[in-house]
Amino acid sequence: MPTESSMSWTVVSKVLKITQRGAEVMGNNARWALLLIILFCCLLPIPLLAVEPPADPPITVYIPEYTEPDPILVIADDRWMPVFEAGSKAQLNIPIKNVGGRAYNTVISLNVSDPKSLPFEADKMAFNRYISSFTGQTVYSIPITIPANTAPGTYPLQISANYQSASGGGGSASATVYIKITSDLRQPQLKLLGLQMEGDKLKAGSTQVVKLNLKNDSDIPINSINLRLNGFSTEGINLDNWPDTQFVKAMEAGELHPVEFRLQAGSKMESGTYPLDLAIEFQDQYHHKYTQEQKVYVPVAGKGEQDDLLPRILLEDYYLGDDYVQAGQTFPLTLLFRNTSKNTAVANIKVSLSSEGDIFAPVGSSSSFYFPEISPGEAVEHTIRLHPQPNAEHKVYSLVAQLDYQDEDGNQLKDQETISLPVVKEIKLVTSDVEISPEVYMGSPTSITLDLYNTGRSTVRNLMITTEGDFEVQNGTLFIGNLEAGHDDYYDATLVPAQEGELPGKVIISYEDELGQPYQLEKAFTLTVMPAAPPPMFGPEMPLEETAQSPLKKWMIAGGILLLLATVITIILIRRRHHRRMKEVELDE
Repeated sequence: MPTESSMSWTVVSKVLKITQRGAEVMGNNARWALLLIILFCCLLPIPLLAVEPPADPPITVYIPEYTEPDPILVIADDRWMPVFEAGSKAQLNIPIKNVGGRAYNTVISLNVSDPKSLPFEADKMAFNRYISSFTGQTVYSIPITIPANTAPGTYPLQISANYQSASGGGGSASATVYIKITSDLRQPQLKLLGLQMEGDKLKAGSTQVVKLNLKNDSDIPINSINLRLNGFSTEGINLDNWPDTQFVKAMEAGELHPVEFRLQAGSKMESGTYPLDLAIEFQDQYHHKYTQEQKVYVPVAGKGEQDDLLPRILLEDYYLGDDYVQAGQTFPLTLLFRNTSKNTAVANIKVSLSSEGDIFAPVGSSSSFYFPEISPGEAVEHTIRLHPQPNAEHKVYSLVAQLDYQDEDGNQLKDQETISLPVVKEIKLVTSDVEISPEVYMGSPTSITLDLYNTGRSTVRNLMITTEGDFEVQNGTLFIGNLEAGHDDYYDATLVPAQEGELPGKVIISYEDELGQPYQLEKAFTLTVMPAAPPPMFGPEMPLEETAQSPLKKWMIAGGILLLLATVITIILIRRRHHRRMKEVELDE
């Protein structure tokens, strides 16, 4: 297309041509004037009309139309199997991935014909989820509750997704996903623990209420329990005016519950165990029903065996008031008797007591006493005062209780019980006061003595004597051993005080009786210690000082004499003790 500049030059060239022709006509002067006017006009911005060139032909461009691809849904993809615990609440999440175009009006459903077939419960009315549109990934999620009675295992779930594409068409995808249920809970089970009746067996020809002890042997409560007992026969075990079905409303986990049936055993039945059938129906807290079949074995005692079911009286316990009996001292004895039968009372019970050598004599009563009756399983007690012989030996004596009684049918029955009573003799150890030397000097040895007397009726055993105090004790421990009844002995020890004044001390006497019971006596004493006496002076006397030193010499002579006497007494006592110990060694040999 011509530009504005080219168009201006075209106009100028045309004007010049016209001017040239005019100049040729008007002459040279007029020619120059006209030329100046023309140049001035060319310099002015005169709008010029463009001359349009001829139009080019139109060009047609073809742009292709965009078409969105169809959606492609992948359910669960390559995810790990989710694991849930029975009895818990959780969230079930199933991922759905769209690897194609956008999906519209998507409806994701868990395909369930019967919700009870699922291994979980959900609060939703329906298992559908609507999504208006999505690309990428979404999650189908619902809250679930896994019942406690769900059995452990792997469960399949059918899930589908219906959608529309951008083009208006429709599509769907489906898959089977799996979940795993684990459980540490014991599943519902009713267990028969055994029978309970009065006596160990059902007597032939008798009627008795029998309890079936049932236990909910699971971790889940159960309810609506029906128990039906059958398998009866006319000549064998039958019901005695009692329904064959019992109902229990509910049992908690681990609960025990007895169910009663009154059974009758035929009079001609022989001893043995007879089976009955127990049919059990119940449901758990999730209304799941269970059925069980169990055998009930009833022990029967025939006529020839019923002697073993006779009531017996047991001397169950006795009380002395102490661990042993002192010879020659009266003591109370309480006896407790129990009727071991659970269904038969005993009457006219006479109890007669006797002992070997009649060592025990009753005080204030005879050796027999009486009970009018003892009910089944009940106990009675009686207290009697007994006096053991003073000269009874230290030993365990037997006391026999002879029992005579009757059962409910008036049959005479006998029984015998024996108890053991330990008898000990009185132990009594008497001692003298501790004898001390009249004068005790610091640093000088002195002696103490003590006499011992066994005035009791039994031997004093493991007799040992020691001395303690604020002084040095030499040869202060003496083991005498056994001191027979009526015998005596003595103890001496050498003491060396290290300070003046009154020094306390004690003699400790330990021993045991015939049963090993320990005893201890303590005899206290006090040493009054005087200052140490000065040693005697030997050598020539000074005549000039004789008068002034005569009192001092007298005291020194007296101290030396006392020291010599103490030394002599100590030597005598040591030799005496040595002689006694040598004598004991000779006796032991």
